[in-house]
Amino acid sequence: MNSKITVCAALFVSGVMYAQDWMSDRRMAADLMANGTSIDTDRATLWFENGQLTSDEMKNFADLVNQGIQDIEAYLGVTRTSTRKIRYFICTQVEISHSRFQSIYLPLSKVQNRTAPYLHETTHILAPCDRCPMWFSEGLASFVQSYVSEHTGGYDGQIFSRRGNQGIDQDARRWMSNDRGRAVVSFVGTNGEPPGIDDDRRNVAAPFYVMGQSLVKFIIEHAAPEKLRPCYTTRDFDSELEQATGKTGAEWKDLWLAQLAR
Repeated sequence: MNSKITVCAALFVSGVMYAQDWMSDRRMAADLMANGTSIDTDRATLWFENGQLTSDEMKNFADLVNQGIQDIEAYLGVTRTSTRKIRYFICTQVEISHSRFQSIYLPLSKVQNRTAPYLHETTHILAPCDRCPMWFSEGLASFVQSYVSEHTGGYDGQIFSRRGNQGIDQDARRWMSNDRGRAVVSFVGTNGEPPGIDDDRRNVAAPFYVMGQSLVKFIIEHAAPEKLRPCYTTRDFDSELEQATGKTGAEWKDLWLAQLAR
């Protein structure tokens, strides 16, 4: 796969620790586009902070990203309506991986050690789920990340899971056996999100994401991924899920919990 590499003359030297809000993301993106190293592929454009990765490391990651986009599109059966390439910004100033406005922001350290959840964040762009409850949108992104890495290629960023889809049910059982998991399970399969999910990643986000991935995996195993496609863009997720799969989120949750109990 051919990748065009452009090295900008200036160095990225702002040294600013950007907060995770859209204004800060915008400033960081502008800084990287002006002063970083860019790599252009068929489906994506990536900007890297200078002086951190070799040319080969940047190209290899860009190729992984480009292939990941293709693999996710093929698995989900989705095609982007926009002709604009997905933009990736890789920088030491990114604290937590996230996507926003058709752009993805990844901590450079996670790209260096191959733990970046690039497939997870790319799924958010390709299957936006703007009206989906959080358990589904995050669970889907984590499930697809694991599925693609296990069956097609790339690697699983493993945000909170231990062994991808193969071990996610075991992880869910482990969480539900303690107070932290039991405190958030009521928010899985329903609308809403547990308090503190943005501030307490270890005790709130971790069990919630794991359970969401386990439940989405259960639904896909019984309903097939193509049936869920209308849910990605619907304005009424609950009605669409029931129409597409024959069950409500609450009904799927009951069946999922029964299976975990067995």
